[in-house]
Amino acid sequence: MSYTPPTLPPFPGETPTRRVHSEARWTARRVTRPRSQSLSTKLTRRFEVEWLDDNGVQSAIRVAPALPVFEQAFGAFAHGVLVQTTEGPVAVEDLLPGTMLECAGGHTAQLLWKGAITLVPGAPSMSELPDRLYRVMPDAFGLGRPAQDQTFGPHARRFNRDPKVRAALGADTALVPLSAAADGMSVIEVNPVAATRVYHLACEKHETIFAAGMEVETYHPGPDAALSLSDEMMQHFLMFFPYIRNIRDFGRLTAPRISAAELAAIA
Repeated sequence: MSYTPPTLPPFPGETPTRRVHSEARWTARRVTRPRSQSLSTKLTRRFEVEWLDDNGVQSAIRVAPALPVFEQAFGAFAHGVLVQTTEGPVAVEDLLPGTMLECAGGHTAQLLWKGAITLVPGAPSMSELPDRLYRVMPDAFGLGRPAQDQTFGPHARRFNRDPKVRAALGADTALVPLSAAADGMSVIEVNPVAATRVYHLACEKHETIFAAGMEVETYHPGPDAALSLSDEMMQHFLMFFPYIRNIRDFGRLTAPRISAAELAAIA
């Protein structure tokens, strides 16, 4: 069904802009979200978002609680990661909503949303562990994957086609955290020593795109997000994504996800 995105209340620093024109179409599926405890915190951070609506590319700055589930929506790609578009590779920071991305299935998908936050070493955090970056060395996952070293954020996931994973899950592929591949040689875990900007991308549905020659996922909150957020925090979350009305609008995952611990147990 097609619709006009809802009008949002003003947020501090919100700066909408108009650049291009497009129409989005959405398909929702029904799930039931049980009521959870209300969450509150005085620890906040700035979340920067760009999205595509009927009036073009819009942008805004949201100030919201610094919950890990929020930060996961913004932390897959570090500055400089090259994302494959129909016009060639483009650095993630230069991508605009409306750009057509090349996907692993051989099709293309329109970028509808880009989010960014800045990771500051030593800053107060609600996460159990400090945020780390992951530097992927040339040819770490095969020839030209990547062609040159590239750095990813703490919440990047990539396709894994290991036969053991396929046998365990009964699926052709699985999405695994890039952090699970950190070995100090081909994938190096990095503690940032300076403020570092990280990004995430979203399309109409969950996709697997090419970044630095690797198959990595676009953003999807996964099934747990709806279960972990109170009504109040869900409203904060949805304000990051003005082009949707409900968390169900993200649709289905393109492949099953497994954690680093689950991957280690399978291997």
